Amino acid sequence: MSHNLGKVIVSRTDHIGDVVLALPVFASLKKCFPERRAIALVSNYTADVVRSSPFVDDVITYDPNESIFLTWKKLKKIEANAIVILFPRFKIAAASFLAGIPVRIGTAYRLYSFLLNRRIREHRKYSVKSESEYNLTLVEVLGCKEKIFDTTLNINEAALDSIDVFLGKNCLTKFIVVHPGSGGSAFEWGPDNFRGIVKTITNDLGLNVVVTGTVQENLLCKNISEGIGNAINTAGRFSMLEFIALLSKAELFISNSTGPLHLAAAVGTPLIGIYPNGKPMAPVRWMPLTDKKIILVPKDGSNNLSLIPVGEVTEAVRKLMNIEPR
Repeated sequence: MSHNLGKVIVSRTDHIGDVVLALPVFASLKKCFPERRAIALVSNYTADVVRSSPFVDDVITYDPNESIFLTWKKLKKIEANAIVILFPRFKIAAASFLAGIPVRIGTAYRLYSFLLNRRIREHRKYSVKSESEYNLTLVEVLGCKEKIFDTTLNINEAALDSIDVFLGKNCLTKFIVVHPGSGGSAFEWGPDNFRGIVKTITNDLGLNVVVTGTVQENLLCKNISEGIGNAINTAGRFSMLEFIALLSKAELFISNSTGPLHLAAAVGTPLIGIYPNGKPMAPVRWMPLTDKKIILVPKDGSNNLSLIPVGEVTEAVRKLMNIEPR
């Protein structure tokens, strides 16, 4: 089948972390078929993430509120030979069918799966392997058997210049990024715990902290950083490209199981991830693809992240940064 794959669209239209964990699909496709064009179909919000990948040749943006006619028009214009739908959506399956894309790959268990002609019978709800492995199973249909677990992101030069200016103005050289929110997509460790670790990092370890978040998380980030001398609230301050550049300059990243955790992994920054135990949210499925990490879960096997004490996160910080206990 691979001889007829001039252009392959890979569709992943959900959140940041999901998109980062889909990047191995592009890496594997480029390894298997280096002369083929790998095209990402993603939301506007994550478009700059995939544009930063060295394995993505082009990007199409998708709005869930757009008409099926507009989605069809976008796909038809590409004249792709195949589409791999990693995140099942009726509109995308229907538009790819109407656009006449010859090979349409996706999961088999949706009411509209008949619109696809290559259907994978695998339930992700059991969460027995990583999201990236689930994604890569779909491209095996194209004859791509080699799995490249690479989520590397290039740093935009203009964004890096902007971050360097920000760091200079705030006298930030060695700093840790703490990201307390999740946009409602994950269990959260809680503002009191995050404020506790920020205090420990600044007071006991003598390091600066940059607290990050969306515009909607400004109050959360303000409450966590307010009154702590070496902590600064930057919620809503950075573009996606600037945020990626900021993470690349950080000594360490601390967060709940959420998208920015995977961005940190993709730029090589050591990280601490705070996860629940329950499927389908557990680390076995959503582990960041990096060796430079410590993943913490409640020791009682529950999803109660408040059972992870600040001291345990502090010890993880010391370990990853090679800081001797006082």
